[in-house]
Parts: sequence; structure tokens; C-alpha cells
Amino acid sequence: MFNWLYWIFGKILFGIDWAIFHVFGIHNIGLCVILFTVIVYLLMYPLNAKQQKSTRLMSRINPELQEIQKKYKNKRDQASQMKMNEETQALYAKYGISPFGGCLPLLISFPIMICLYRVIYSMGNYVEALNSPSAANFLGLDMKVSPMAFFKDPNHPYGWLAFLVPILAVVLQFINTKVIQSSNDNSNSDQNQMQQSMKMMNYFMPLMSGFFCLSLNMGIGLYWITGSLFRIIQAIIVNKKIDQISMDELIERNKEKAAKKSKKREAMNRQMEEYAKTRTASIKTATSYQNKADDKNSESSNVKVNRDFKAGSIAGYANMLSGKDKNGGK
Repeated sequence: MFNWLYWIFGKILFGIDWAIFHVFGIHNIGLCVILFTVIVYLLMYPLNAKQQKSTRLMSRINPELQEIQKKYKNKRDQASQMKMNEETQALYAKYGISPFGGCLPLLISFPIMICLYRVIYSMGNYVEALNSPSAANFLGLDMKVSPMAFFKDPNHPYGWLAFLVPILAVVLQFINTKVIQSSNDNSNSDQNQMQQSMKMMNYFMPLMSGFFCLSLNMGIGLYWITGSLFRIIQAIIVNKKIDQISMDELIERNKEKAAKKSKKREAMNRQMEEYAKTRTASIKTATSYQNKADDKNSESSNVKVNRDFKAGSIAGYANMLSGKDKNGGK
């Protein structure tokens, strides 16, 4: 299903290895993992930034959203539910937020992350030069083995570095989670069950990533560390941009966008009405022509032919020549 994405990532990885070899004269898995992760995350920056911005703005409007929910808390009739939906949609439009704005980028980026992980896990399948033992050496560590392997060789001079990989993965992902959480917290302490579950996941995921980095090869751990660093920097940049946004200016911009969309919809509706009128007029014209033709055919078919002719009259002789006189005359 994602073979085309594996092919694209493979070509990017091949280009990175080619550039490293022509600059430094070496093939190295560690350098390839770092640059490969940074490049792919840069390509995904617009999606990730949009998701973070949407989540941050949702936290800003959360108090107003909760006020609407409290307003209709005990009202279960259809009219009240429709009114609550209308006010909720108006609130989203006011701040220019889609309720699914944070989910869609995540759904798009998730398979990309899975493919990225698969390519890094089997880099030698995409770049043959990375299969050599020398290419696996990065900071004195073999990128093709897991940190657990250094338990079997406690005398390895760089063994302690291997255990820094899962530790750094846990710490950096936890920092990334805290940066995003702190920017999304609001003064209202009324948190629903979903938000509490998300907080639990944010504490659980760093521990899970540390377990993966401990048991998988260190190339994956290096990818996790690089990705966490990138996301921390991205979160800080996006948060600063959002902090500089004036809510009043944002609302005014959204009003202008809504007005433009309204004009476009009105123009499209007018075009559709004109098209419908043209089609209706052409149908009426065609129907009128058909009715007239039918009327003519009906009149001609209903004409009674007078076959009573006087003997010796011109009409009588004409009828005799046609062989259709009433006596069957010849």
C-alpha cells in the first residue's frame, strides 16, 4: 500500500548517503539517520505546525466552548441540541478553527512516521553501501545492534553511551510533551475524561519509546532522539508565533474570510439559478414544439375523408383514377 512512499524515502536516503560520501568520504548510518530524520520532519513541518496551532487555539477557546456546553447541559430535546451545534459552529468560525483541524494532519503524518521507521530499520535494503561494518560505526557504537547487546560486553569502552540512547529518548520526548502541554493548559480546571486520558498517554508514551530504544537497534534510538529534538524546537517556534497573534486581529481576519466565502457561495448560487432557468426554458421550448407537432399529427389523423362523389364530377373521375371509389371502381 505504501510502496511508493518507501520508494521516495529510499531515494532521499540514497541522496543523503551520496552527499555525505562526497563531502566526508565515508558511508555512515548515524549521520544518515540524523540528516534523513531532519529532512523528512522539515517536509512535514507544515502539517505538524498546523496540528499544533489548531490544538493551541482549541485550548484558547475551550472556556467559551465549555460555557456553551454548560448552557445546554440538561437540555436533550432536538431543538436545544441543534441550537448548541449552531453556537458551537459559530464559535469555531469566529476563531477560524476546524473541529477536525488537529486530527487530519495527525492521520496524514502517522503512516509517514511508520514508513520512516521501516526505512531506517532496514537502511541497507535501500543503500547498499550502508551494509558495510564500517558504516555502522557512529561515536564508537554499532548502530545495527541494540543497547541490550552491551550487557553481554560490559568492558566495551563506549558501552555507557549505548544506554544514553534510551535515556535521552525518554527525557526528550517527555520534555516535548511538557512543552506542548504547558502551552495548551488554560485557567479552567474542568477537564473532561478524554483530556485526562490524553495526559496519561503523554506520560506513558515516553516510557514506551525508551523501551523500544532499549530493545531495538541504536539507529532507531538515534531517529527517536533526533525527532524529539526537532519537535521540541518546532513546538517552541509555533508557540511563539501563536503568542504573537492578537485574538481580535484573528477574529477580524476570519470575518473577512467568511465574507469572501459568503460572496463566492452567493455567486455560485446565482450561476446555478441562471443555469437552472436556462435549462427550464429550453425544456419548455422543446415541450411546446413537441406538443404542437403532436397536435398537427392528431388533426391530420382525425380528418375525415369525404368519399361521396357525384357521378361524372371531376372529383369522381380523380377518385376512379386512384382506384379508391366507393364501389371499388376501375
